[in-house]
Amino acid sequence: MLAITLFSLPIALSDWKYRRIPNIYLLFIFYWVTTTRIVSGINSPAIIGVAILLCFLAVFFFGLGMGDAKFFMLLCLALNLSQTTQLMVLIFSIYLAATIGISITWLTTRRIPDSYPMAVPIIVGATLYLAASMWLPLQQYADALVNSW
Repeated sequence: MLAITLFSLPIALSDWKYRRIPNIYLLFIFYWVTTTRIVSGINSPAIIGVAILLCFLAVFFFGLGMGDAKFFMLLCLALNLSQTTQLMVLIFSIYLAATIGISITWLTTRRIPDSYPMAVPIIVGATLYLAASMWLPLQQYADALVNSW
């Protein structure tokens, strides 16, 4: 979570301004998260597989950007989700943050945007998930806390 925390502002700014996430940030996060997962293990490879499948479906059918999909997959790997309900709560939090962001944009400009950068809702949704999730096991919370130092 340290790498995601460090690069959340540059990723959000880049996605907001250019509508793309540079791979250099994602590569560093990938190296950090992979090292962490090698040391502590993956709770449920099936849940990570479902998250990857959902990302591919979102890219092909809903127009989600590849950078946003890679960022979401890295976030799922960093959080080390172990239950389907955790994945669904995370996705719900992200789409709630996106809905609020689109609503704020609509209220200020009086038009619905054609495209919306998803990095900020992914970061805000992950923060909401970590702050309010009741299904987060104690070991996962301890891993996230230790990795954020």
